[in-house]
Amino acid sequence: MPITKTNYKLNNGSLDSVDTLFVDRVVRIEEMVETRNWSDTLDYTDMRQVTATYALVWLGTHGVPPHSWHGRPKTSSTPCSWDKPRDLEFHEQFAWIDCTNMFVDRNGFSLDATVDGDHGMFGEPLMWANLIAWEAYHKAVAAKRDEELRIEREARAKARAAEEAKKAARAAKRAAKDAVLKADAEKLMARIPAKGTMVTVDGFTGKVFWVGCSKYYGKWSARAGVKNAKGEVAWISADKF
Repeated sequence: MPITKTNYKLNNGSLDSVDTLFVDRVVRIEEMVETRNWSDTLDYTDMRQVTATYALVWLGTHGVPPHSWHGRPKTSSTPCSWDKPRDLEFHEQFAWIDCTNMFVDRNGFSLDATVDGDHGMFGEPLMWANLIAWEAYHKAVAAKRDEELRIEREARAKARAAEEAKKAARAAKRAAKDAVLKADAEKLMARIPAKGTMVTVDGFTGKVFWVGCSKYYGKWSARAGVKNAKGEVAWISADKF
């Protein structure tokens, strides 16, 4: 029921020592697929899916509290020198240890976890009692976190919908205003003589060859295209007829 830690010498990779950790305290082993960095230079340029192995261990009633990793309590196989042990609450007494053994040559050790025995049939009775409480606590914490995330997602969705509604309202208002301006401009087209009519406006004489309504720089206007005998063209606003 332990975690076997095999230590290697970093200079040549030969066996250095073997430590037996968490005897009768490994209560569960899980495997899951994760995306991890395989790059030798650790620059995150080679991400691959791997089957990760985790061991759930009891830390006891006194020790180094675990840290949270994506909502999961995790700890290292051996505490660091700067870690400060203290009395642990029941919800701090269990943690997952990563036993995937990637980059063993770089880390200088490998971890092999085993669970030898049926659930509840080894270890201290307090461990199993606290495991039930620990699982219930973290299940409730996860449910609360999921509910908070759901509320947050709904709030974001409502905010997006409200913003989209505002944008749609502004667009509809602009379109309605634009339609009115276009209709007003089209009414002025009735003042323009028919195509082929000879007209003189502001001293320019020629034949009307085009009549229409167009939008220029956001403003609708009705205009006529007039061409004189020299082939020169003047674009004349409808309000001048």
